Amino acid sequence: MGKHSEETRLINRPKDQCEAHLLAFDIGKYELKNHIADKEESLIVFHTKIVFVDNGQRITVKLKNVDDHSTEVNVRSELISNVQINDRSTNKNNIKTIYSYLNQEKTAAQEQQPESARNNQQPKTKKKLFSWGKNGSNVKISIMASYLGGYKEFEKSIKGTLEIHEAGIDFAVMGPKFTIQFSDIKSVIIASTLDIEQNQAWQAICFKDELKKDKTDHEKAKKNKLVVTYQNESGQSQCIFRADNSFEVEKSVLKAQTLIQELMEK
Repeated sequence: MGKHSEETRLINRPKDQCEAHLLAFDIGKYELKNHIADKEESLIVFHTKIVFVDNGQRITVKLKNVDDHSTEVNVRSELISNVQINDRSTNKNNIKTIYSYLNQEKTAAQEQQPESARNNQQPKTKKKLFSWGKNGSNVKISIMASYLGGYKEFEKSIKGTLEIHEAGIDFAVMGPKFTIQFSDIKSVIIASTLDIEQNQAWQAICFKDELKKDKTDHEKAKKNKLVVTYQNESGQSQCIFRADNSFEVEKSVLKAQTLIQELMEK
């Protein structure tokens, strides 16, 4: 583990507002690597983008709901670069940047403007990282993932976002998107590459090149995939996803499986 700094503060904003604010964070310098959305506690992970040797930090933000008006925010910044050995206050600066961003008064000031003034302003077009399948308020969990096979309209592996909401599962990328309704889902199983290799039905739908990416025994045994069995016009089939985040990946997959099972029973 690299050198790190960590701090917890109370932010005078609702949790959902903090979460939405962070998802619009500076994508020029930071890259979103993981997002686990939950009602009481959420997790957001950023990596810094490459800028010569001054790169390679992971910033993990945990948001815990305190009440309707405040959120407990834990920020941890750690070095993950093989180049950067000394901290040089980089981690502390990352933490300071996150808290300064969350404490910006811009949103509050805009909310205090008269409605007539707000209506006269031209809306600004924001660049989106992904094309979300549903309204963000309905999303229960969102994780970075790769589609590995099983949905006939998608004929190659592609990276995107797997979202679980009230009605079903959305997998979305910059353009293409598909949805599997909970009424069509029969089961959801956590699996490793070894499990897929030992199951002929799963192997038949999974893109072989993706399985070859797991080269060591440890990588092959990692439980980082979801196998969703669902009903389509041809009968029952499976769809396979791999969680791509590098932080708490197995926890993300387990949480996604549990939520899908709960929503299937509604």
